[in-house]
Amino acid sequence: MDIAALVPLSLSDHEGRVAAVVFVRGCNFRCPFCHNPELVLPGQASGAALGAGDVLRQLAERRGFLDSVVVTGGEPTLERDLSLFLSEVRALGFAIKLDTNGSRPEVLDALLERGLVDALAMDLKAPRPRYAEYSGVSVDLDAIERSICCIRESALEYEFRTTVAPGLGVPDLEAMAEWIRGARRYVLQPFRVPAEKGLVDPSWAERDSLSSATLREAWTKIAPLVRGGGVRA
Repeated sequence: MDIAALVPLSLSDHEGRVAAVVFVRGCNFRCPFCHNPELVLPGQASGAALGAGDVLRQLAERRGFLDSVVVTGGEPTLERDLSLFLSEVRALGFAIKLDTNGSRPEVLDALLERGLVDALAMDLKAPRPRYAEYSGVSVDLDAIERSICCIRESALEYEFRTTVAPGLGVPDLEAMAEWIRGARRYVLQPFRVPAEKGLVDPSWAERDSLSSATLREAWTKIAPLVRGGGVRA
């Protein structure tokens, strides 16, 4: 596991739970609006990787206080030792949430079959015709579709979410909601530029994006297509 950081406490990354967050390095997407370039771009990593054993020891010390571990990135499903790491987290008694871009449905299938994930969050980048534009690479849309189906059929806690990056309009959001029609939860996240870290493509920081007020207005059109969700503040 190429672990970049451990955030020892989060009250927002796994709703309703007290969680620690494990960040892994490396991603097969190059979303230009991504605000974690140090986890995505080769050569931008800062600091040595954390050993999985050290991270597990720190988590073990927080049993009784934490009840969940969130694994995010980067793209965790690229990690060769992901299932082993999650097995060891599970042995500590924690619930597990996994964040993914949905590009590796076979990994999600295997993790779900082994009962190693309690909750999944998948980023839906854009409508099908614009997926390459917003992921920064050529994307296997069949794989994205299989991940959507896998997650929806898992009967686990899950959400699909979209960071409403510059250039995405209300018709795009409606198309994405239609794509996952009937999903348990869909969340829109306003685009923000972090003060310190920047973006994978810094030029996107100058582009206009939909305001939170416009997103809330758009949600009224989207809400009937899904079972729950909303605009995340």
